[in-house]
Amino acid sequence: MTWRLPIGTGGVHVRAVFEFSKYSGAGNDFVIARADDRSDPIGAELARRVCSRRTGVGVDGLILVYLRPDGIRVRFFNPDGSEFSTCGNGSRCAARFASDEGLGDPAGFVLETPAGEIDARVDGDRVALDYHIDVSLQGPMEVAGPTGPVESWLVQIGVPHLVVPLGRIPDGPIDDFCKPLRRLKALGPAGANVNLVSLSDTSSGAVRTFERGVEAETLACGSGSMASVFALRATGKAEPQVSLRVSSGETLDIEILDLAPPDGTVRDVRLSGPAVKLFEGTFHETILAP
Repeated sequence: MTWRLPIGTGGVHVRAVFEFSKYSGAGNDFVIARADDRSDPIGAELARRVCSRRTGVGVDGLILVYLRPDGIRVRFFNPDGSEFSTCGNGSRCAARFASDEGLGDPAGFVLETPAGEIDARVDGDRVALDYHIDVSLQGPMEVAGPTGPVESWLVQIGVPHLVVPLGRIPDGPIDDFCKPLRRLKALGPAGANVNLVSLSDTSSGAVRTFERGVEAETLACGSGSMASVFALRATGKAEPQVSLRVSSGETLDIEILDLAPPDGTVRDVRLSGPAVKLFEGTFHETILAP
């Protein structure tokens, strides 16, 4: 997977031609491509073009993979072009891509993300990640639930997630319900992702996630699943290891390896689930580089 871009792209239209792979992590889908420094100026605009489900490839995000002398670096972009620091399913797909491309040893290698290093292991279609991250838990805050006020929690896990525990998750569309929550004033000017989570017992349940940047429900969200388990575990409602069924029908397994009191200290967590390659392609687009 290589980029073929002109050198010296400042302020001009460039013809971007790159080979990509489309991967799915439990239903969360991404375009992934090898990248180099020439791609940096056009990453945001490229994401807006590639991710469109009407005029592009049609995915939840774009992931650029850089092979550096000291390891593998990844960058994540939303369909609106915004860059973000961490993505659970995106990182699992990037790890599967790196393994498929011979960039990393499936038995174990490190992904460098804007939020820090992640230990990755690939076993066939199953990919496990070990995170070593700073997490902050704020709340409870009262939000409007489907049938009345609900105590919810804001979890900062590289990206912000509002976790809304419910006795039962609604069956129908959730976008209209989640949009006001996503931009609550208490969440700050950028807002947050919204996770509706329900436990069937202390070690299993279901979650549906409305993602900012996508501005819609996605079929799965790894960081949202981790954030949900962090909040439920910290408030005494869940075991350290929880399996959550996501909207695609797949299951993500979250295991909290180290949980300190909710004061922003480091916590270790493992996220595992399926990550598969769907197809390969070549994308041609003319983009105005800054």
